[in-house]
Order: sequence, then C-alpha cells, then structure tokens
Amino acid sequence: MQFTPQSNKMHIAVYGRRNSGKSSLINALTGKTTLLVSDEPGTTTEPIFQYLEMKKLGPTIIVDTPGIDDDTDQGLFRVQKTREVMDLTDLGIMIFSEESDDYKLEKEWVHELAKRNIPVIGVIAKTDDHYVDIDSLKTSLKNIPIVKISVKRNTNLGSLRHAIGEFAPAEFERSSIVGDLVNYGDLVLMVMPELIPAPKYRLVASQQQILRDLLDHHAIALSVTEEELPELLTRLNGLPNLVITDSQVFDKVNEIIPANVPLTTFAILMARFKGDLDTFVAGAEVISSLKPGDKVLLSEACIHHPHNGEIDRVLVHAKLQEMAGGGLDITTSVGPEFPDNISEYKLIVHCGGCIFNRKQLMMRLMKSGEQGVPITNYGIAFAYFRGILPRVLEVLQVEA
Repeated sequence: MQFTPQSNKMHIAVYGRRNSGKSSLINALTGKTTLLVSDEPGTTTEPIFQYLEMKKLGPTIIVDTPGIDDDTDQGLFRVQKTREVMDLTDLGIMIFSEESDDYKLEKEWVHELAKRNIPVIGVIAKTDDHYVDIDSLKTSLKNIPIVKISVKRNTNLGSLRHAIGEFAPAEFERSSIVGDLVNYGDLVLMVMPELIPAPKYRLVASQQQILRDLLDHHAIALSVTEEELPELLTRLNGLPNLVITDSQVFDKVNEIIPANVPLTTFAILMARFKGDLDTFVAGAEVISSLKPGDKVLLSEACIHHPHNGEIDRVLVHAKLQEMAGGGLDITTSVGPEFPDNISEYKLIVHCGGCIFNRKQLMMRLMKSGEQGVPITNYGIAFAYFRGILPRVLEVLQVEA
C-alpha cells in the first residue's frame, strides 16, 4: 500500500470543530493510535496524512485537519491550513459536534465542499454524550449520508466504512496514464535525455509511473537515451508502436522517429492524466498574444530550486519573455500555495503536478475557469514553443 505514490491514492479528509473527535475517528479507522488524542482543543495544528487500506477503494490517504472553529491569531492560520486541504479532498467526512445545536459552521463547510463537487459523509460522533435528530439534519443538508458512531464503544464503524466505499467518487483519477493508447504486446520506446534530471539510480516521477502503467497493460517497454536511439532502431525488427520522450530532447527524437510512428511526451501524458488536456491546449494558444506588461503566473507543485537546463520555471520563463519581446511581469507560486485572486493574470503555466492528486490540479483549473484566466502546462507550453504540439497530440486525438 505505502509504495503506491501518494498522489495516486484517493484522499479522504476529516473535518470538524476542535476536539470533535477527528483524530480518534481516524485512529479507529486505521486501527492505529498514531494520532495524538487529547481533551485539550487544538491538539492537531497541521494537516496530518495517514495511510488507510479500504476494502473497495484499496490504498487511500486519510487526512486529519486542525479544525474549523478557531478564531485566535494562531487559529486562523490553522483554519487556513484546513481550507487548503479542500483542494486535494476527493471525499469529505464532516463531524458534527455537540457544541452547536444549529451546526451553522459545519453546514457552511459542507456547502463549500459541495461547491467544489466533493461528496461529503456526515458523522455524528460521541453519541454516548448527546442526542442528534438525524432526519432533521439530513433535510437541512440536502440529504447527505449521515452515520451515527461511537468510537468508545466501537459502534457503527463498519457502517461508516461501508458509506465511504459507497459514496467515494468512482473516478477520482483517470484509470490509466497510457493504457488506452497501447494494446497487448505493443512495443513502446521511452526516450530519456542523456542527463536525466533525477538523483542517481532513479527516474523522475512521471517516467516511473508511465513505465509501470505500460507494464500493467502488458506492453513491451524499452528505455534508451536520445544518443543510443538510432542504434536501437537499427536493431529492432520493425518500428515501435509508440514513442514517449522527454520534452528536452523532443527535437532530436522527432528528427529520428518516422512521421508515421505515434510520438508524444511524458509531460503531455501526465497533463492528460492529472488535469484536462483540452483546457491546457487552449491555454497554450494564448502564448502568442502575450505582450510586454502582461502578468503571467508560473505555478509549481513541489518546492525546489530551479536548475538550468530543466523544463521548469527557468526555461519557460525565458521563452515566454522571448516570445513576448520582453517585459512580461512573471511571478511564481510553489507548493500548495495558490493565489485566491488570479484575475489579474493573462496566463497561468502550471507544472505537470506529478506530486499532486488529480483533485488538487483540477481545483486550480476550476478556479482559472471561474475567473476567466487561461491555464496551460509546462510540457504543452514547451511543445508549443518548439512548434511540435500538433504531432505530440495526434496520438491523443486532440487538435492543437
């Protein structure tokens, strides 16, 4: 379970007031006592991610959140951290605390989750201590499922697990990265750059995941650097069924691979897997209309130092400036931070988001759509820069 990338697991987040029993519930579901439990409100100060194996769902991540009801200076920071968890939540569990009879705050958060198309299960915890009119609560919440449990007595936890399996979104991510493009026994070449931008003995996340997906779909995967590609082709008995390469070496690979062989890139496959390819392609068309003074946001999922030669903020930044004739106002956001107001930007260029789950990236696409800001992807932008976007999209049946 723990070797499935965290970004590919369903994320279930538990919300509620401080001291409502969130940590106790997660300990009960995981069968562990990993999370600190205390009668003192505010024990959980940061989102905590735990592994959970679900019968129907397989390996999942369950997130303990700090709380939704702290209005102190430090508490407002904790509530903001809880709000950030919404962006990666596939399924929400809201604990209704006995501290409020009208559940006004809980209802506000359930409404916000619903606006983000996140299914919610309501939980009435600590049932030993208070009575709740579940039918009335269901009516006021538009009939979301509600389960009444007692962690102390181990009551109804099975019903909660059943509800999670029943109401979890079936398509929280695409079923495959590349499996729909290959048939049993197809030969697929994975062409890497000579200088692989990953630590020794490792591949970058997108290459690892695509290789595994090819093996799962019984394709024959061969990997090679661009330097050895011509030699490999002379040894093959026929042409490969598909070639996947890195954006950095696409020009060279494009010259070597015959035009009748499907060719795409790791970055574009990941853009389709994590986000919405049509949206990203439409966003790339805006690049040619950028002019000096326009504001552009580069957004990256992970926090790292930019390296010259990588398809990251360094090269994308430079190429955008070059195509606009200079003078672009380019800023960068990294990690989970993403501006609430993006309406001032003419374009957002996002990284592949390989460490994000799909919900997290799709929430950013939704926000860009709501505020009318085009968004594209590093890999698609770079293909656009090179004039190769039509070819790399052909195998995906998307028009540039």
